[in-house]
Amino acid sequence: MHTILTIVMLGCCALGIWGPMRTGAIRNLSQWGPMALMLVAMVDTTIGPGVLPAVVWGLLLLLASPLPLVLLPKARRGDMERHRSLSILAMFAILVTTLTAAPNSSLHQAHSHAGMGGVNPGLALSLAGAVIAYSIFMVARQVLPSGNASAKPRLCEPIEVLSSAGALGAMLLMML
Repeated sequence: MHTILTIVMLGCCALGIWGPMRTGAIRNLSQWGPMALMLVAMVDTTIGPGVLPAVVWGLLLLLASPLPLVLLPKARRGDMERHRSLSILAMFAILVTTLTAAPNSSLHQAHSHAGMGGVNPGLALSLAGAVIAYSIFMVARQVLPSGNASAKPRLCEPIEVLSSAGALGAMLLMML
């Protein structure tokens, strides 16, 4: 089951990177770069060689989480940028929550989604659940008809939004 959830998590994260690239934001590293960092962190901490300790990946994700927002002018910021930042922050919370104690003989901590032994699992679960709910709200708001036809909110990218929810959902299931 862990293998299937890992594949789902990594596949969903890859789709999340494809979203901003598909919409022409390939030149804007602030939109897909943090998502790519999240994918590399997921690969390294779940199936990879463990190049960096999970706590370092967590720090990098924490530092990268505001980039989709702060590197764009205020006029261009929208729901997608907020969603990207929150998704990265939720991944950071889950990563830090699932850190396991390193044995004395190891060089760095392993990340193993084996249980809730980390910092504050309630906070990570709440944040991930909120991001999943926000994802569903964003897609529903775009799909459902609006009473105000003149209002044209900046539309979300449903594939990217749902892929983030899928990756977080898979991560939450791995925590159980």
